[in-house]
Amino acid sequence: MIYANAFFTSGNSYPNEDIVQLVDNYTHQAVVYKKIGTAVDDGVIYRKKDNDFYERQWSGYVDILWWNIKEVGISVSTVTERINKALSMGYDVFFDEMSIEINGTLYLQNNQKILSNNCKIKQTVANSEIFNCEQKENISITGFSLEGEGNDYVVNASSRNVGILCAQAKNLVIEKNIFKDFTYSAVSGLNGVEHLTFRFNKVKNSFDYSWATQASGYRKDNMGIVIGGKNITIFKNYFENSSQGIYIAENSNFVSISDNDVENTILEHGMYLDSGISNLTVIGNRVRNTVKVGIKLQNSDHLNYISNNVVISNNIVENTGGGGDGILINNTTPGAPQLYAKNVVVSGNVVRNAGQHGINVRFVDLGVVSNNVINDISYAGVYISDTRGVEVCHNNIKTSQENGIMIEAHNYLLSANFNTIENPGMRNSGLEDLLTGITIRGTKNKEISVRNNKMVGSGNAMKYGVFVEFIEDPVVQQTFQETYEIVGNTVLNAVTPYRFLNTVVALRRLNNNYKNLLTAPVQES
Repeated sequence: MIYANAFFTSGNSYPNEDIVQLVDNYTHQAVVYKKIGTAVDDGVIYRKKDNDFYERQWSGYVDILWWNIKEVGISVSTVTERINKALSMGYDVFFDEMSIEINGTLYLQNNQKILSNNCKIKQTVANSEIFNCEQKENISITGFSLEGEGNDYVVNASSRNVGILCAQAKNLVIEKNIFKDFTYSAVSGLNGVEHLTFRFNKVKNSFDYSWATQASGYRKDNMGIVIGGKNITIFKNYFENSSQGIYIAENSNFVSISDNDVENTILEHGMYLDSGISNLTVIGNRVRNTVKVGIKLQNSDHLNYISNNVVISNNIVENTGGGGDGILINNTTPGAPQLYAKNVVVSGNVVRNAGQHGINVRFVDLGVVSNNVINDISYAGVYISDTRGVEVCHNNIKTSQENGIMIEAHNYLLSANFNTIENPGMRNSGLEDLLTGITIRGTKNKEISVRNNKMVGSGNAMKYGVFVEFIEDPVVQQTFQETYEIVGNTVLNAVTPYRFLNTVVALRRLNNNYKNLLTAPVQES
């Protein structure tokens, strides 16, 4: 057989047949070239012999090795240049198992697939992504092992220290890749991304807490993935050792995060879901060992933001750090926030060993917190504040250091029904309203229903089963305190089952509550 370079060398005596069978000089694979009309000789796909042009014949993917990127002694710059030359032609490209270093960005084209059999690509320069597909569409990236430069850190969202940069990309699939030591993010597309699928990937860094807090700054902007846009799917990925795990940028829409593992965030949250996200589902994920919140949906007031239709369901969240709730929904606008997340479901989650509250729900309009299993919590099992039309029901809460359920201020039409609370108040902080099964703090709460809950204390830790704290201000009382229902609850092993700090304020109903298993239902006043 004749090697391709020999056949196409000027002045050789090989006949210019219409179809020639040759051997590739770099892969030693058999290759067929077919004579065509005029073309531009690129040295790989199109070759010229004398006055004739030939086109390389192939099916499926072209092989990146055809561009001689493994030549002995080749420079990193030349490797980068040759790969970009191959990619610029727009063909689907295959990278076989090998290790490559580059010193710049590799630019992908529209309608291009790049496939690898575990090709390892390491970026050797700072502030430069490996793959760029910004403003491109119909691209898939599969099977690579990508490693960042690993040292340079930029303290803002303009950092290009990423594996894949994809702002404003459309119809993008990133799957079965491994990412390591990108100081901003494995994948970054902060705005305008549409129809992204990120699945079966692993982001596993060598970073730790000392790296994230060194003298150069608090490196909270290091993330597993940061993405914003609409129709985003993040499915069955693994994230480890980044400052934050999954970050969804503000005002995103139709986002699905399911069946992912997020482990050991070294500085902040497992998931940070930014302001104004709508049609969001966070289902079946496992979030473990976070320095701060496990799953955080943070709203803030903005005229053009919508935050509707949120489901956080069937997740496992365990071992959040001090001050870190297991699951948190909040509006952090200073002063008096106006924006409420609407139509929110938090159900079927397991939250264990949270450094602050188990489930913390604030500024929600119409929602359900139900069927969650919550145990070993440093503060309240469920904390509720500033809600409208929320039901807290059928939760199983065990061993909270403070309340089982804390109903804080500014709630309207709130029901806490059919919950089981065991061993609350274990911290024994001395603050009476924190040593309870359920506390209602009397700051502008209206239409509160506490029905058919069971509260079981441990020793003398649970001072009160149900504790209602009324405000002394008569104006507040008249407007907000007249419509409480406390009905059908069971309180066992409490020092005092029920306490109401201001008996002048009338309850709508307080009856059929149980003090212990031997007491028959009685009417109380």
